[in-house]
Amino acid sequence: MEQRTLLAIVISIAVIVGWSWLFPPPPTPKKQQDQTVASVEENKTSALQEEQTAMVSDSPLPATKSETAFAKSITIETPYYRAVINTRGGILDSLLLKNYQNFKESLSLGKWIPYLGSILGKSAPTVVTEDNLVQMVKKDFFDKVQTLAVQFEGNAELSRVFQNAVFSSDRDSILIDSDGKPEQLVLISPVQSGLQVMKTLTFHPNDFIIDYKVSLINRDESELPLEVKHVFGEGHSVDPGVVQTASHKGPAYVYNSDLETLDTEDLEQTPGRISQMEWLGVEDSYFISAAASLTPVNHGFFEAYPIFEGGNRVLKPVFGMTLPPVDLKPNKQVESSFALYYGPKDEDEMLKFGRNLFLSLDLTLEVLAKPLLNVLKWIHSYVGNYGVSIIFLTILVRVFLFPLTYKGSKSMKRMQQLQPKMLKLRERHKDNKEKLNAEMMELYRRNKVNPLGGCLPILLQLPIFFALYSALSTAVELRHEPFFGWIVDLSAPDGLGITPILMGISMYGIQKMTPTGMMDPTQAKIMSFLPIIFTVFTFTFPTGLTIYWVTSNILSLGQQYFINRIKVPEMKD
Repeated sequence: MEQRTLLAIVISIAVIVGWSWLFPPPPTPKKQQDQTVASVEENKTSALQEEQTAMVSDSPLPATKSETAFAKSITIETPYYRAVINTRGGILDSLLLKNYQNFKESLSLGKWIPYLGSILGKSAPTVVTEDNLVQMVKKDFFDKVQTLAVQFEGNAELSRVFQNAVFSSDRDSILIDSDGKPEQLVLISPVQSGLQVMKTLTFHPNDFIIDYKVSLINRDESELPLEVKHVFGEGHSVDPGVVQTASHKGPAYVYNSDLETLDTEDLEQTPGRISQMEWLGVEDSYFISAAASLTPVNHGFFEAYPIFEGGNRVLKPVFGMTLPPVDLKPNKQVESSFALYYGPKDEDEMLKFGRNLFLSLDLTLEVLAKPLLNVLKWIHSYVGNYGVSIIFLTILVRVFLFPLTYKGSKSMKRMQQLQPKMLKLRERHKDNKEKLNAEMMELYRRNKVNPLGGCLPILLQLPIFFALYSALSTAVELRHEPFFGWIVDLSAPDGLGITPILMGISMYGIQKMTPTGMMDPTQAKIMSFLPIIFTVFTFTFPTGLTIYWVTSNILSLGQQYFINRIKVPEMKD
């Protein structure tokens, strides 16, 4: 019974891992979407109009100079990122994260076997960004999306005019040191069709947050009806050939303190409209672009546009917010303020942003994954290498589980000793299952054997394994972190497949050293194939997780050798 239970558990693991590998999980159900979608009619209510009126200033503003002939680029450099503002349209031209590489070259079998490149990653990827830095805003998408663009619903011509207008600027560049103070950049458009736009951006020295305020000023003598739409970007640009985990990539938002996600494919025909969100944005495994409104908005929106990358048609999600409709009176202005985040899914950094942005770090079995990740970071603070930290973490986990593992292994050994007596009982009571079960339970009781004791350590290790898989697959701290030799990225699969092969060999060794108990020849044959099956699966696992598994198996081999040398009392009849 015990061996059949063990076999069922191991096969279940294989099925779960194989299924998740072949069929990645769908996005989080849009359980709140219907409740949070705001119709245009609902948002034209008098209450919302009152909120919008509260943002309209009665103070007249001085006119500014007309449009300049040539646009310029304004570079903003902080310890965290390098951003470029284009004065034509007053848009964010690019934003590169200074401490995160876009690609990391590694040796891979994909260099010689092209098919494996999609599984193990490229051997020598092409550098597609300046200094090979992570790119949060992509320039070749500007025909469809301009980050920080101001558009006007129902007035395509006015949107086009401001897209091409050249804003004046009070700064030519901004350089902020780590011990510096926040710096502001003010962009002012020429008056177009009686309307003027002023953008104020505040950059900070030690975070990824940008404060963004937009003022719309009526310079005309007549009232201007406006429905303003702010575009905040499309998220981190990832090369199609880069291996990514099965975590969610695309639109995400927090509603009522719960993380919700959308499928980009669903947005091509039907754009998503979200109201009452704490923030919304576009995420992938390691990075997120997000925005939170500090003033009332009509709704947030997600749209998707097709582009071609490497000859493939790819849908790009876009996010932004629309303001409540307003009839802007002469010499009055309407203001809207936002907090923007373009950066990694680093919990400490996201906590600076607040508004539950840290929920985007969606860990499986978070109750285990988060403490394990924190312990891993703590160990790393002393040893300085995440590969070594994973090995020490594995040792700690095995020490913690050793008392149960020891009891379970002894139980398996005693079950093996009981096998001849159990065979006799089965022969004696083969026609009376009730009597057979009663006699077997009595045999277990007399010899103080728990038939399921050998499964308990495995059952306890399963949630730890899945929690670590989640943590190591999504923790930006491990992205591009080396171990030694050919292992230059613990978050990516082993390009040469060496650690998966070591895992398979160590798993085979454990099988040979572990008592087989009541396993019949068919079960034994199936079990003999499991090291091969799991070796194939681990070719797609993050190398950090494979190192954990190999280390755990090596410790199990030593532990099993020790247990096999311990003599157990003779069995009682």
